[in-house]
Amino acid sequence: TPQSTTQETPYRLTYGIDAIIPVEVGETSHRRQVFNSEQNAQEIAVDLDLVDKLRDEAHIHEEAYKLRAS
Repeated sequence: TPQSTTQETPYRLTYGIDAIIPVEVGETSHRRQVFNSEQNAQEIAVDLDLVDKLRDEAHIHEEAYKLRAS
């Protein structure tokens, strides 16, 4: 909405240009074309298992550090 005194939009006053609304392209991305929900779910489950393992290892390292520091 243009300002009443300058007749310019706040965006143009700040950045010196008018805002441009991006146009949506009808083509799908490569990521969407090759997406496989079953494989994605399996990989997420594996990642969650690895997160638990990494968290446990980090806890062990933290406790070992605390023992060395005391």
